[in-house]
Amino acid sequence: MRVLSAELTTPAPLVRTLRVALDRPAELTVEYWTDGDSRLRVQAPASASPSITLTRLRPRRSYHFQVVGTTLTGDFTSDTVPTDLAASLVSTTGRHTAPLVMLHLFEPTGFKGYAMLDEHDDVVWYWRTTDFPFGMARRTNGNFVLMDKGRGLVEVGPDGVVAHELPQDFANREMHHDAVASRSNTVFFIAFDDRTVNGAKVRGEAIWEWSPETGALDKRWTTWDHFSLAATPAPRADREWAHANALAIGPRNNVLVSMHHWNQVVSITSDWSTIEWRLGGMNATYPLPAADAFSGQHTAREISPGHVVLFDNGAERGGFSRAIEYSLDGGTARVQWEWRAQPINFAPFLGSARRLANGNTMIAFGVMAGLSGSSGPTEVYEVDAAGTPVWHLVTRTFNMYRAEPQTSIGAESVVP
Repeated sequence: MRVLSAELTTPAPLVRTLRVALDRPAELTVEYWTDGDSRLRVQAPASASPSITLTRLRPRRSYHFQVVGTTLTGDFTSDTVPTDLAASLVSTTGRHTAPLVMLHLFEPTGFKGYAMLDEHDDVVWYWRTTDFPFGMARRTNGNFVLMDKGRGLVEVGPDGVVAHELPQDFANREMHHDAVASRSNTVFFIAFDDRTVNGAKVRGEAIWEWSPETGALDKRWTTWDHFSLAATPAPRADREWAHANALAIGPRNNVLVSMHHWNQVVSITSDWSTIEWRLGGMNATYPLPAADAFSGQHTAREISPGHVVLFDNGAERGGFSRAIEYSLDGGTARVQWEWRAQPINFAPFLGSARRLANGNTMIAFGVMAGLSGSSGPTEVYEVDAAGTPVWHLVTRTFNMYRAEPQTSIGAESVVP
């Protein structure tokens, strides 16, 4: 294999693309590094003109790269993080065990969007939104599907290039709060489903499926087919009946929906035909005693059969918010684990709790101090199974919707 030519470009901040022309099709491996750090490696499939995306670049650093097995080497300097994003991050202690952390940040007069932190807590990737960052998914091709309240769903490659887009439709299908990748690599998302009841508009919820490659849209499920206003009144609702705020795929390919106004998590069977169970709230198949109950919850996930982790805002209880895990067995739900920040943080809305593969939990409190009674600050913890914090991030931002662990940005891996 012989390199005929090479070009290094900058498709987006903190990203470089290396385009190479070879004398014959061949697999290509590129290693790149900055002094004092581990080497990163990207492998490209066989091609005579491979294009390799170099990601996870720390800001304002000198980098070196080498195409393994050739004499091609080079150097470049990475980009600076914009001042409004840099101002959002105040302090960190400890070290998170997830390779990367994606923050969903919203500052009305500053940075709005998604920002990825590496193990040094440096921003190594970001995407600006026009409006509130309302949840993200990761497809099997490695692309991010980012919800932008004002723009819609945007599928973005690790190189920052938009691959597909589904525009927001406020008049007919206003998407909000979450999107997840299905096991068939389509995207499920939440959208309001408006109906007129007794002369007044009531906002129900629907789950839609989007196929980015074809643009196909399919309404898979709606609250109106499975619940009634009379049987399930909402304690905090006005014209929004359920206010769904999270989606997740469960271990049976069931679909979990968090119904904020019902203080309830609903599991839908994989064929979309039946409500499998209802955790907490009215008419629950898994009722909860007052001391164990959640309210205004976010990011419910069934992490293994019969085990649900969520962020309990405590919107009706007040006083504190927490991450909590329930075990569901034989019609009974029990608290398996819970964690509260010290000092106590009460975030009446927003927030997330994500269980990591190593058993740790990443917990985000997303409301600045003083807003709607929040104690603040906007902060993220990673805690171990015993509840001991191993990492703590404090931000300076109006809202932080979620903090989510990620394994990579693109195809990069750390050289052993």
